[in-house]
Amino acid sequence: MKEEQIKEINDLLLAYSAGDYTVKGKISEEVDEIDMIISGINMLGEELESTNVSRDYFSSIYNAVTDLVFIVDLDGSVKEINQAVTDLLKFSPDELVKNQLSIVFKDKDIFKKIKDRLDQKNQKSYSLEKTLLSKNKEAILVLITSSKIIDRYGSFKGYLISVKDITQQKQTEKLILQTVVSTQQKEQKRVADDLHDSLGQELSMAKLMISNLESLKIENEDHIHLVKTCKDILDSSIKQLRSICFDLMPSVLIKGGLYLALEELINTLNRQKLITFNFKAIENIPRLDSDIEIVSFRVIQEFINNTIKHSEAKEVNIEFFETKDNYIRILIKDNGKGFDTKSLDLKHDGRGLNNMKSRILAFNGKFKLSSKINEGTRLDLRLPTKKQI
Repeated sequence: MKEEQIKEINDLLLAYSAGDYTVKGKISEEVDEIDMIISGINMLGEELESTNVSRDYFSSIYNAVTDLVFIVDLDGSVKEINQAVTDLLKFSPDELVKNQLSIVFKDKDIFKKIKDRLDQKNQKSYSLEKTLLSKNKEAILVLITSSKIIDRYGSFKGYLISVKDITQQKQTEKLILQTVVSTQQKEQKRVADDLHDSLGQELSMAKLMISNLESLKIENEDHIHLVKTCKDILDSSIKQLRSICFDLMPSVLIKGGLYLALEELINTLNRQKLITFNFKAIENIPRLDSDIEIVSFRVIQEFINNTIKHSEAKEVNIEFFETKDNYIRILIKDNGKGFDTKSLDLKHDGRGLNNMKSRILAFNGKFKLSSKINEGTRLDLRLPTKKQI
């Protein structure tokens, strides 16, 4: 091997090790075995140059993506992040890489939930909403989409976690839902008032006129029976009308607030003697925003109706009090058979539950439902007072 050729090979390898793949080795006129080696090294340089350009191109795209991207290994440790992560969360790559994914999430079991769901058969991706925490502990509502990373040989290498900031989107959805609920409740109040003031007054007047027939002192038994039957029908109609108006919009809720409305509801339920309802509340409960009072009353009605229908409970305890952080807290607990909340979610039959929750959250309240088999079900509501709002 000629010294010039040895030097040529050394220069090539040094250039390539430094990342300069543009250097090419000279091929002599003899085209011997050493020249063939140099030619092979030149081809390697071309391949490395092509690969490096592709990597740089991919890296530029990867860091240009506005969504946060985490590459996570099989144990939940962060291997790589894109520029959006550092821009939004203010963490440096050194502070996140090689740490657990949970370092930036409020939920410490986030990786386990993702892993368990993606390990299920035919589960290619998994999405969920969670709260992300920045370096200064700012909470950011995000949508997480996760999938497994499989290389070209079919080997499982880790997880791709894409995170989208949905704070503004959720705020817009909340405002839309507030408007829908508020409009619906105003319409229900209008219908209830119209029924009470028109049909209710007419039924009461008809009852009064029929009652006047009794003063005629007609001794005909058929006449007496007919008058009594008409009065009974009118009494039943008036009672049903009042019930319909109460369901549409309880007047006591508008005039007296949530506390008095719940007290009236509990008294009505206890008269039915189906389940024993115990109601405990502190004095001087403050009035809430009218929309919040109506929404929360509907949610409590729904929970109680479900308890009566499904729980087989003998007793329901309701507590009503104000917290130090300016929330009204309502705790409802039954001693029924309970149910598996996880199975409810998996069956996608929790639309009533999700509807209750979304309405409370739309008005900046807090909603927590828990249940255990043979131990009963518990609903915990926290409703913002006007001070808190």
